[in-house]
Amino acid sequence: MNKTPLDILKQYWDYHKFRPLQEEAIINAINKKDGFVLLPTGGGKSICYQIPALLQEGICLVISPLIALMKDQVQSLNSKGIKALMLDSSLHFSDIDRELNNCLYGNYKFLYLSPERLQSDLILERLKLFNINLIAVDEAHCISQWGSDFRPAYSLIQKVRDIQPLTPIIALTGSARPQVVKDIINNLQLKNPNVFSSSFKRENLAYMVFKTSDKYHKLNKILKKNPESSIIYVRNRKKTQELSKYLNQQGFYSSYYHGGLTPQEKEQHFNDWKLNQVQVMVATNAFGMGIDKSNVKTVIHLNLTENLENYYQEAGRAGRNNKKAFAITLYDDSDIHRLENQFLASLPNSSDLKIIYRKLCSYLGVAYQEGEHTTHDFNIYSFCNHYQFSINKTVNALNFLDRQGILRFSKNFKHQTEIQFVIDNYNLTQYISTHKHHNAIINCILRKYGGAFESNIKIDLNFITQQLNIDKEEVKNQLNSLKQNGIIELKLYDSDITLTFLEPREDDNTINRVSKYLKQQNKLKQDQIESVKQYILNTKSCKQNELLKYFGEENLTDCGICSYCLSDKLPKEKISPDFLQNQILTLLQQANYSSKELLDILDCNETDLINNLSALLDVSKIKLTSNAKYSIS
Repeated sequence: MNKTPLDILKQYWDYHKFRPLQEEAIINAINKKDGFVLLPTGGGKSICYQIPALLQEGICLVISPLIALMKDQVQSLNSKGIKALMLDSSLHFSDIDRELNNCLYGNYKFLYLSPERLQSDLILERLKLFNINLIAVDEAHCISQWGSDFRPAYSLIQKVRDIQPLTPIIALTGSARPQVVKDIINNLQLKNPNVFSSSFKRENLAYMVFKTSDKYHKLNKILKKNPESSIIYVRNRKKTQELSKYLNQQGFYSSYYHGGLTPQEKEQHFNDWKLNQVQVMVATNAFGMGIDKSNVKTVIHLNLTENLENYYQEAGRAGRNNKKAFAITLYDDSDIHRLENQFLASLPNSSDLKIIYRKLCSYLGVAYQEGEHTTHDFNIYSFCNHYQFSINKTVNALNFLDRQGILRFSKNFKHQTEIQFVIDNYNLTQYISTHKHHNAIINCILRKYGGAFESNIKIDLNFITQQLNIDKEEVKNQLNSLKQNGIIELKLYDSDITLTFLEPREDDNTINRVSKYLKQQNKLKQDQIESVKQYILNTKSCKQNELLKYFGEENLTDCGICSYCLSDKLPKEKISPDFLQNQILTLLQQANYSSKELLDILDCNETDLINNLSALLDVSKIKLTSNAKYSIS
């Protein structure tokens, strides 16, 4: 008996019904028609190409720019007994032929490629021999010049269609504005595609924006009021650990997640959260791929994202069980300045790009018209210090060159320095008493990194250098001295970054070719930052509607549950200055209170409270005591 799409869904994924639009997109692909799938986060895009591929003879070619996502997909398919293989840009050219043979003759169902691999004549020639039943273009917004992370290499997909003209294409993305959708369809030259696009509206998700001068205090209130599963997004790795430690001290069970953890650590921390052993996951934006936890009650952003596409994807991880959930942003005035400084002031222009690229080649010893397919360990801090470059601007330049297929810029966290103390705490104390020059570095390591007596731990040489305000060579010398004295075991690496040049060095000729894309991407970044500011600062419209308008939806009605809609429904006397000031005076006649204590008691927002406290101070009706509490004058 022929299997149906639902049979395959049950067999491999153990689901008994499809999510909205999945089945329609699957049937469209089975019928050999081009399709465009625009499903927001959690919509299950990958199933839209995986199931039709499994129902037909031949192999599905999947083109994706995200190496980590490809690895995750391949591992997931292989774990289900489905044969899948990936050829990303890190694979050495000499190994490609062998892998393609394995794929061609080994009954594989999925071949994952980065778009840059389509530059290879060898791959294109071999693809002519494959029975390709479907071409899936993941992260399809990358083909649009107005999509974030635009990659010119996506234009090479047309070459695959030229050699497989009868094979349908399915383009997939999680967020795209109308202009980007049109761009994708035109650039991929989709033939009368059926578009499967659901509304970005989430009936059960309340978007809340709160201005606060004390984010941790507000965070405590939110987590106490909503003790279910939560995600808190922060800016950097260090903050994930600091905030997780703070929350644990406050009585909340939490863990943390960032790109620098080992695969084992990532799995352990994720499983603790997924199995509800901890309430809160504190994470960078590296926490996103493969999250399918339905009972997330709150997603909280302590820092502003660089665009609303990313914000919508991250916020959308709340409430997938269709129960009431919250997407909360906490901000203060400094966040707006930091947003512009972090994402706009550090954008490189064409001149910056030329200088950084030329100095990079010289620094790594890459000669003119050479360097193709060579890989180099790279210390970005040493490089920027040597040439007095901005680290943020340099990182943005390298990421841009990566997206253009000029080089591959990757973090290799296997190559972090590792140490372990091989003596106990008592003997370490004795050692410090006779080797006082090692006191600072030992205390720095013990304060920053836990578990150094029990197992090997990864340490950041740059962090230690900054904390101790000494030269990195001195840090390495002291670590080597500790090793020689039998205090620690040491695996010393000076860099956790690798750079692979994907084409020969040609200096300005290389940059001139891609400079127009740099200008477009910089303009896009500026527009995206303005949209984020508009979303945060606009106090005159429904928050969900602001997001929906950004993604091109029309005929909108207020959601009724966001921070704007709820504030608009408060009784007018509740937020009037006279009413609030009378409440404050009544409370202070009974006892002295701090602003935090007043905020906990009164039904008002922080801005209104501060403004009215200031007004009462100005007319000397209240005063501020020496212990930072307010009292009646």
